[in-house]
Formats: sequence, C-alpha cells, structure tokens
Amino acid sequence: MNNMLPLALIPANDDAGRSLPVMGRVESAILRVLAYHDLFRHPLTAPEIAHWVDLPGLDPAALAVGLQRLVAVGLVQRLDGVEPGLDPDNILPPGPFFALAEIAARVARRADTAARARQVMPDALAMGRSLMRIPFVRAVGISGSLSKGVMAADGDFDYFIIAQPGRLWIARTLIQWKVHRLPDPDLLCANYLVDANTLDLPLRDPFTAVETASMIPVAGTALLDELHSRNKWVAKARPAALLPAPAGEAAAFPRPWAEKLFAGPWGGLIDRALLHLTRYWVRRKVPALPALEARGAMQMTRHVAKLHTRDWRNRILRSYQDTLDRLENKGDMLIDRGVDRSRLLVASAFFYRFDEKQWRAAQPYPPLGTLYAAAVARQAGYNVSLFDAGLAENERGFVDLVDGERPGTVVIYEDGFNYLTKMCLTRMREAALGMVSLARARGAKVLVSSSDAADHADLYLAAGAHAVIKGEGEATLRAVLAALQEGQPLDGIEGIIHAQPMPAATGEVAKLATPVATPRRAVLRDLDALPRPAWDLVDMEAYRRIWRQAHGRFSLNISTTRGCPFSCNWCAKPIYGSRYNSRSPESVVDEIADLIAAYQPDHFWITDDIFGLKPGWIQRFAELVQQRGLRFSYTIQSRADLLAKGDTLEALAASGLDTVWIGAESGSQRILDAMDKGITRAQIDALVPRIRALGMRSAFFLQFGYPGETRADIDRTIAMVTGLLPDQIGISVSYPLPGTVFHERMRAALGEKTNWTHSDDLDLMFPGAYRPNFYRHLHRYVHRRVAWARAVKVLRGDLPGGRLRALSVLARQALPLALGALRLRLEKPRGDAPVMAAAETAGATS
Repeated sequence: MNNMLPLALIPANDDAGRSLPVMGRVESAILRVLAYHDLFRHPLTAPEIAHWVDLPGLDPAALAVGLQRLVAVGLVQRLDGVEPGLDPDNILPPGPFFALAEIAARVARRADTAARARQVMPDALAMGRSLMRIPFVRAVGISGSLSKGVMAADGDFDYFIIAQPGRLWIARTLIQWKVHRLPDPDLLCANYLVDANTLDLPLRDPFTAVETASMIPVAGTALLDELHSRNKWVAKARPAALLPAPAGEAAAFPRPWAEKLFAGPWGGLIDRALLHLTRYWVRRKVPALPALEARGAMQMTRHVAKLHTRDWRNRILRSYQDTLDRLENKGDMLIDRGVDRSRLLVASAFFYRFDEKQWRAAQPYPPLGTLYAAAVARQAGYNVSLFDAGLAENERGFVDLVDGERPGTVVIYEDGFNYLTKMCLTRMREAALGMVSLARARGAKVLVSSSDAADHADLYLAAGAHAVIKGEGEATLRAVLAALQEGQPLDGIEGIIHAQPMPAATGEVAKLATPVATPRRAVLRDLDALPRPAWDLVDMEAYRRIWRQAHGRFSLNISTTRGCPFSCNWCAKPIYGSRYNSRSPESVVDEIADLIAAYQPDHFWITDDIFGLKPGWIQRFAELVQQRGLRFSYTIQSRADLLAKGDTLEALAASGLDTVWIGAESGSQRILDAMDKGITRAQIDALVPRIRALGMRSAFFLQFGYPGETRADIDRTIAMVTGLLPDQIGISVSYPLPGTVFHERMRAALGEKTNWTHSDDLDLMFPGAYRPNFYRHLHRYVHRRVAWARAVKVLRGDLPGGRLRALSVLARQALPLALGALRLRLEKPRGDAPVMAAAETAGATS
C-alpha cells in the first residue's frame, strides 16, 4: 500500500504507538465519507462522494484517481452495475457504487430501501404539512434516513421542527398529542425542536453536519434557509446545500384562532409549565438524564427540545472512529481525521458541582496540575485551550469545545495537587471516562493523567484513551507530545500505560491486550525549571466572584514542593512518591508577587503535603516576603514535629501564615503508632497554644475507624480536639487507597465498593469496629462537641468572641448534642472487624 498512495509530509503513530505514514489528503477525505455512510450500510456513487466530501472544489479527476487507488489496495470495493431486477424503476443513480465492504449486498439493500422511500415520501410530506397546522410550528424539515432517499422496513419519519419563540413547549405538547392519535404512533419522530431565535446549532460534528445538509424542507423554507445560512460551518464540513423543497408546499397554514388561545403573558406561563412538567416526567422515566444532557443527547430549555434518549449521535460518532481504526489497521497507514493537529485541549475532570459538600463550601481552586500541563503543551508548540471542570455545570462545555475547535490532541490531566482528586471519587471517574469517550469519538488522540487512571488504566484505555500517564506527568507528557508530533512509537517512553494490539487477520481490527506499563519515570529534581502554570487560561473572575461572595476574600493555589518522605501507611502518593523536592524560595516569591499583581488574591492555599521541610527554607521565604513588601495570608499543611523545631513558627508568622493544617488524626497514641505517623500526642498538645500565641490559626485532620480503634480511642480523640480547640477540623474515616500499605493490609477485607462517590460519603469500605452510619453520626457529633466547647470557653472569657452568639450556639446544640451522644452510646461494636495490632507496624515509623 505504501507504494500506491501519496503520503503526507509528516508521519504519526497509531493507537499501538507504531510509526506509520499518513494517507493522502484526497484518499483520507474519501474514506471519511465512506466510513460514515458505511455505518448505515449505504454505498455511494462518485458524484455522491463528491457531494459529501469535505474538500470544497475537489477536482473530479483527483477524486477518480483517489477512488482507483483505494480500490486497488483493497480498502474500498467497487460495483459497476446493479443486478437485473433489483432496481426495476431505475430509482438508484447510475453506478459505479463504492463501499468499504459487502458491496453487492449493500447496493441491493439500497435499491430496496430507496424503493420504499419513494413509496412513503408522499405520506411523509403530507404528515410534515399537517405538523405545520399545529399552533406555533413555523417550519418543518425531513431528516433521518428518509432525507438520504432510503427507508428501512422498520424505519420512521424523522422531522426537524422550528417553533415560535416562547411557545416551543406548547407546540411540542400538541405534536405529541397528535402523535399518540396516529394509528402507528412510532411512525412519527419529532424529537428535535428549536425556536426561531435559536438557529445557531451548538453541536458541530459530522453527524450534525450530515443531518443539517441533507434535510428536506417541507414547509417554512425561509426559516430553514436561514438555519443553513446561520450554520456556515456545515458547508465547511459537508459542502452541500439544502435540497430544494418538493413541489406542492402550501403557501400558508391558517391557525390564528388556536394561537390566540395562548397569546399574552399567560401563554408564556403555560409554555414554562409544560417544560417543567416534561422535565419531571422525563427525569422519572430516564434516570440517566443528567449524563445525557451533559453529552448533548438531550436538551430541554425554553429554546430547545431534544429528547434523544439513546444518545444516537455520540454512538454514531464513536462507531465512525472505530471504522476508521479498522481501515488504518487494514492498510497500515493513518487516515487524516479532519482534526487540527496543531490544537491541543487540556482538561480537568473534577467538577465541584458534582460534589455537594465541596460546592456548598464555595472554596474552589483552579486546577493547578492541569495548568502546568497546559504550559508544557505550549512549550511543545501547540495552540492550547483549557476546559476547566471546576466551575462547569457538566461535561457539555467540554463537548462544545471539542466540537468547535476539533483539537488533534486532548489531554485530560487531573490536578494532582488537589487532595480531592487522590480520593478517586466514582462520580468524577464517570465524568472523566465520558470525556475520554467523547474526545475519542471526535477523532482526537486522548491522553489521561490522574491518580484514578493510573490505578484503573484498563477502564480509561477501554473508554478510548491512547495512553495513561502515571506518576509525575510533565516530563512524560512532553515526551509523548514530541512522539506524536514526530511520528515516533510510544513504546520506549517511560511513565505510560498503553495497550498493545494483539495480532489480527488482515482486515480485522486488532484486539487490545492487557494494558502494558513502561518503567516508571524518575521524578523531577529541579522544579524551578518547570514553566509557570498557564494562569491566563483560567476564568479568574468566576473564581473571584465565588470566593468574595462566600468568604469576603479571594484565594489562589500554588505549589512549592512535591512529595513527602514520611511513611504514614494510609497516605496515597500516586504521583510524586516519597521523594521530596522543592522549588527555591526565590521562585515561589516571584510567582506570588506576579499573581498578586495580575489577579489581586488576598490569600494563598499552598498545596504541599509538607511545607518548607528543607532546613532554612521557611526562614529565607519569610525574609524575601518582607524584602519585597508583599502583603498576603496563606494556609499550609505540615506536621507537629516539624513545626516545633527552632524558630519555624516565628518565621511562618512573620511571612503571613494564617492557618496551618496538622495531621493530628487521633488522640490515641496507640492508633498514631499503628498508622506509622511518627508523631506523639504530646507534640500535638504542646503545639496548638504556641500557634495561637503567635496570632495564627490551627486546623486538625482527624480520622476515625482505623482498624483496632476502640470506643476509648474515639473518646481520647474527642477529648483532644475539645481540649485544644483548633480553629478548624476536617473529619474523615479511614480510606484504603490503592498503592498504600494500608490498602494492601485491608485488601482482603474490602467489599465491592472500593471508592467513595463524593467527598462526604464517609463510607467505611471494610468491616470497622462499628457500622458505617455510626461514623457518619460521629462526624456530626464531633463538630457539635467542638462548637459547644468553644462557646463555653467564650462565655468563660478563655477565648475571644461574642457572648450572645455563644449562648445561641449552646441553645441550638443542646438537644442535637444530647440525642447524638445517646445514639452513639446505643451503637454496639461489630464482631467481624479486622484488628491491626500496633505490633504489626512496629519499626515502620519515621
């Protein structure tokens, strides 16, 4: 084949990472057309291919040569004529016909379906005109298979309908009423309506282009012509004009008496009521409605009614790409898929709105790790766009970006600096897998980097990812992008997981084997060499608005170090491991100064697992902040033993530290030792008063449910937190994350559920000392106990605060606190809980 087809100037790689030449421009365009129509087993003639090919002004001679070459190498089949008797009425255009496979059977099927289409077309036109008599319907077009001149035996009549603005749902309801009165209600499908003010189609892909370009106007052709003129992208994707309206279109459809019934404001109220009723009914019938809306399959707004419950569009697009994959495997050449190889879309996949607790907290941060990836892609020469899932409603914005920009590469790169992403929440996994599939269905090369993808690479590869990046991602991403640009194989790149295709017979698609992991890449040592995150891609005003409204300040996130050298056995380190590397204080202060100048944050969340571990780093940081005259506050995470050293706390206070989060975890030394925490309860007790005396705030991470924890251990933790009264507490239950010592020890005890759905799940996923609901009640109880203890100290004058507010807290909490204590006391321990004795972990502490 390589001697037959003209090649592009640059090679590329297939899904297996093989370096292959790219097929010629004309041949690729022909195969794109035939691959799409092959999904419907629909053969085409050369003039029809020219009609659909997305190369405006293509010379017929060049098309003929391209077809000849594709037939010669066996990628396309040709049939010169129709067998006698198959087309007695000469409905089919004169041959020859072209298809990817089974050409004779496909031509015979087309003859049969074309004859049926000619037979039913008068009925379809009549039914379309009858729809025009329904109040507020302004235009009707035939779409679906009938618009391509074919009709299967079990086919239906598909209509695209334009309604009067503000009355779309009245029109749709009346259409549905008409449908249910038909002798065969399944014959009429009117599941896509827009109003006359919403003619710019938001979905821009081959499926939408074909359906728009092939639409047959029935009535209201002026509006349908406007639809076509408002969507000029269709002409670029499929340079075909709307077909002329069949003869006999009625000039007008009188219905003023009916429309007068719904005139005025009350008609608008009825229209909105019908929208809400329809949403309620559909939500009950279709549990997957939110996901279908996010994927663009369903849309129910004041301006659009699209109820495609089977997600036909995305299924077609993915099957189309799979067909191109088969052709590439058969021909050992890559097909130009009509994407822009210079464009790269980088996306995060953590949606704050999908986690009610996090969205309610109103403390969103831009996806820092994703922004580092965007900066690396820019250095590689790509034109980079960002989909920031953080504030997005759902995946729909991602779909719109992919459809609109047609990027050749999509990188779904999760923010590894955000601890929430390490929890691998299943709702976020569903979103990420959906985004992978949607991007693959549009012909993009898809790369994924996240803790969850590294743990479950098989799921992401099956969804359509070409490679999963494991561990620290910037250097690996740079290497993969270079390989994609230069057409080099991916096999030799460290730090990825991909699937090698198993050998397949000629013409078959290669089956994917077990994912293959290349050796892990060493982590970066010189963090100052990394490019600055691509902050300019972020909608900062949206983040600022949420922070200001909820908290009266604006906070941004930065990272100064990567990794943690300590050995807490439950702590996941899927990205940076136990190596600890740090940016220079100069680099960090420069970035803070630039961010303050550009975006005016008041506060920074420093995402490090351990802040300022290197000797002298904090002191130098404080010195630079004071020299530059920077005024800001910030929050860090650290350890009780590290904070107690020397003048660390004093330097932190001098540099503007507001809050330090400490992994206190438990008030029981026995449990701390079992966790391999390497700290003592005495260190925690001594630290909090020092922090408070320096005008800073302390915050505790607490963890309940660790194996072997008893009621006495729980009581010690409650006594610790109510005695020390940190300014904030974060409560969780023990969560065995893959890759941790704790997970390995608990693997046999884990049930079917191995990940939380959202961050407030608090499901103990192994048999604990008590049942999961006990820990959920304990979570609320501890928060109430802390609020009660703080209010008491305010009243005693031991803590600052308003006395009236403290009295209000006591009044509100008295009954819930008493009931909570009673409920917890009535809970009996389970007898099947695994016990992890402290002796099992002896010697592992740091």
